[in-house]
Amino acid sequence: MEKLDRLVTDHLLARLFKPERIAIILGSLAAHRAEQAAAVNARIVALQREMIEAEDKLKRLYRLVEDGLTDLDEVLRERLNTLKSERDRAKAALERAKAHSASHIQIDPALIERFGRTMGENFGGGSVPFRKAYLRSLIDVIEVDDHQVRIKGNKDLLEKAVLASQNGQPRCSQTSTSWRARRDSNS
Repeated sequence: MEKLDRLVTDHLLARLFKPERIAIILGSLAAHRAEQAAAVNARIVALQREMIEAEDKLKRLYRLVEDGLTDLDEVLRERLNTLKSERDRAKAALERAKAHSASHIQIDPALIERFGRTMGENFGGGSVPFRKAYLRSLIDVIEVDDHQVRIKGNKDLLEKAVLASQNGQPRCSQTSTSWRARRDSNS
């Protein structure tokens, strides 16, 4: 088990906790979020257009009735109700889309540098409980075979850990993760 611990620790020190690597990971997260934001913005524009069109149609129908050009019969009443429900649906969807549009988080390179240095120091000479806590909080899967160590985790959690380190020592959150090393690679 000592050998596996050393392999994982060395891999983390050599790859993950280098400020350049952290910046690349967080950059890819920002790019993914930008793509999502563009899709949400396109959806917001489409919903705004849909809501405006429904309101314009309602106004035209109201004007017809007010000007006396048509009577408010059952067919027109159903059409008015349909247009109102379309408008209300578009308005509700627009509000939900606006609520889900995320703001862009900018992380200072100096913070990334400090986080990487602190994590490197703590992982290199830190206690086993500290390393285990961070492994559990940042990493989803550790795969070890004869030739390489693959570490997979959630980029959002890494970002949160970097941001949390602004207030001093990095903290880890306790999330449910699992260790998935193959049995034959532990011997």
